[in-house]
Order: sequence, then C-alpha cells, then structure tokens
Amino acid sequence: MGNRAALGPRLAVGLCGVLWLLPWSPAARAGQGTGTIQGVVKAATVPAAATIKVTTDRQVCGDTLPDHTFAVDGSGGLANAVISVPGVPWPEAPQAPTLNNTRCLFVPRVQVAGVKSVVAITSEDNTLHTTHAYDDRNRDLFNIAMPVAGLTIKRPLPRPGLVRIECDSHGWMRAWMLVTPDVATTSGSDGRFTLAGIPAGTREVTVWHEKLTAKPQKVTVPAGGTVEVTFALQ
Repeated sequence: MGNRAALGPRLAVGLCGVLWLLPWSPAARAGQGTGTIQGVVKAATVPAAATIKVTTDRQVCGDTLPDHTFAVDGSGGLANAVISVPGVPWPEAPQAPTLNNTRCLFVPRVQVAGVKSVVAITSEDNTLHTTHAYDDRNRDLFNIAMPVAGLTIKRPLPRPGLVRIECDSHGWMRAWMLVTPDVATTSGSDGRFTLAGIPAGTREVTVWHEKLTAKPQKVTVPAGGTVEVTFALQ
C-alpha cells in the first residue's frame, strides 16, 4: 500500500510534465521556436464595383453607398477575408472587438475575436440602427437598438463560430465576426495579411470570405523565419 500511495504523486507529476510538453503548451511553443505566415488573398476574377441604392434615411445615409461585399484593389488584392491556422491558439490575447454604425454601414465589415471576448457596439448616426447578431446556427445572439449617436453597448461572445450581423432598419447593412480559439486575422485593403508567433512546423492555413472560397493550404513555418502563401478565391 505504501508503494501505491507514493506512486500517486509521482504519476501526477509525470503527467503534468507530459502535458507541459504537448505542442500547444507554452514550454513546447518556446522550445520549438516560432515563425510567421504572411501572404496575400486575391480574387481570381475581379468583380465590377457596385453601389447600394439607399431607400430610407437618405438625410443620414446619402443617396448611394459603396458595396463592400467585394473589396478589391487594382491588383486583385481582396480585403475582408479571414485567415486562420486551425489548432494553433492565439499567442497572446486578441484585441477586444468593436463595431461602429457609421453613415449606415457597419465598420469594420469583417473582424476576428477571441472566444468569451466582449464586443463594444457604438453609433455615429443620428438615426435608429439595430445591431442584430445571429450565430452560426442562425439563432439570435443579441439584438440592440441604437436610436441616437454616441451610445456604447457591450455584449459577450460566449462561443466559437461565425457571427452574422444585420441592421433591421437598413437591409443592406452587414458585418461578420469569426469568434475563434485559433489564431486568425483579416486581410487588409491590399489583400495582405500577417500571422506572427506560429509554432514552427507544418501547418494548415484556411481562408474564409462571405461570398468567395478557396481550399486550405499546407505550409512549413520555419523557426525564426517567414513563409509566404497566396490564396486565389473563386
């Protein structure tokens, strides 16, 4: 019995050591080194620029608004795509998300957020907006009325998944938030992105866009170095 009693603490210490050396643990990440994934997201076919005809609240929204569904620069760089590395947690806590109602558009249109983060919702428009969020099961996550400019209301994002946001007062308004435990970022106005602090080794990189798609890619991340990847979305 004495030997069995002594075995318990030794086994617990041994298991803790094994867990500490698993690939996602801080010790393993520090020991194996980290690198950077950077690249560009492009639209294989550049869509024609589009505008939205405003049908309500023209005194606030104007007569037309830019349609940011396809935000593409002159070289085909596609903004508002989400790039992530499945199975690799955030190297540090991501910045808390914010969502603004600005001239009858949600800004930003697409962003990423950590699980259990809190989004701060604001409005600059002196008209009634609603920030109506649906989870990836198409269930209401929250629905906030923003009747005047200057309000700030916060809401939690308790579970991972894609959140779709609409305004019930202005049917053209859309935004998206990917709530994820995996490290992720969005492509900029030129389509470029950077993911730093990625553990060295072979990793899968995925891309999401609200209308376009591309297959995931495998890359080898060098310790202390950078690997480039290009996505061409169809």
